[in-house]
Amino acid sequence: MDEFQERPAPSPAKLLGQFNDWVAETEMPGRTMSYLKTGFLPEMLAAKMESTNGDDKIAAMLESWVGWEKGKTRPEIVLAVLKDQGLVELLTELPE
Repeated sequence: MDEFQERPAPSPAKLLGQFNDWVAETEMPGRTMSYLKTGFLPEMLAAKMESTNGDDKIAAMLESWVGWEKGKTRPEIVLAVLKDQGLVELLTELPE
C-alpha cells in the first residue's frame, strides 16, 4: 500500500455544516477555521476564483483568509467576512 493516500475530495455540504455551527454559536471561531482549512475551503475558493475570473466576493473571502494564515486577521473577523460575502450561498450552489 502507498505510504500516502489521496486526499478526500472537498465536501461543500460538510463545510456548510461546519460553518453553520459557528453561525449558530455552537463552535469556536478558531476550531471552525481549522475545520474549514482541513476541509479544503481555501482550495475551493481559489478554484472558484479562477472559474469566475476574479469575482469580487470570492476575492474578499480569499484576502481575508490569507490574512488569517499570515497571523494578521483574527478568526472571527475572517468568518464574518465569509458570511457577509456569501459563503453559505456559494457552498449551497457547489456540487458534491
